[in-house]
Amino acid sequence: MRNAPDPRALADKARRSRRPAAGTQCVKKRAKRLRPDEVQELIAHYRENGSVTAAAKALSITRQTAGAYLSEAGIATVHRMSDADVTEAVSAYEEGQSAARIGRRLGFDPQTVLTALRRASVAIRPSSVSRARGEQDTRTTT
Repeated sequence: MRNAPDPRALADKARRSRRPAAGTQCVKKRAKRLRPDEVQELIAHYRENGSVTAAAKALSITRQTAGAYLSEAGIATVHRMSDADVTEAVSAYEEGQSAARIGRRLGFDPQTVLTALRRASVAIRPSSVSRARGEQDTRTTT
């Protein structure tokens, strides 16, 4: 039988919690509104370095708010692998290239490449780190 938690410990934990106390109203923060010149600055930052996160930090707004403004301006911020990219990745991977090398060549993160390979039902090799330790990769497809 499990021991019941100590009521004093639970009360102390509740006092330290960042959650609002029961019965109090939670104040929702609103996204910062950007002036038109700030939106143009955001777009310029994004075009300069291609990173929504970096552009958001430059204007002290959240990544989500920056993405919403960029979307509203008609700028696509999501770069997905096309069918041609996946076909090329499958071919290169089956020739023995690493996901990291393929990702650098195609402009994607290695995990994005691995996800696309798994969706294409390609058996994933253990990483070089795992091979060096003698471990087996448990993420291969079935």
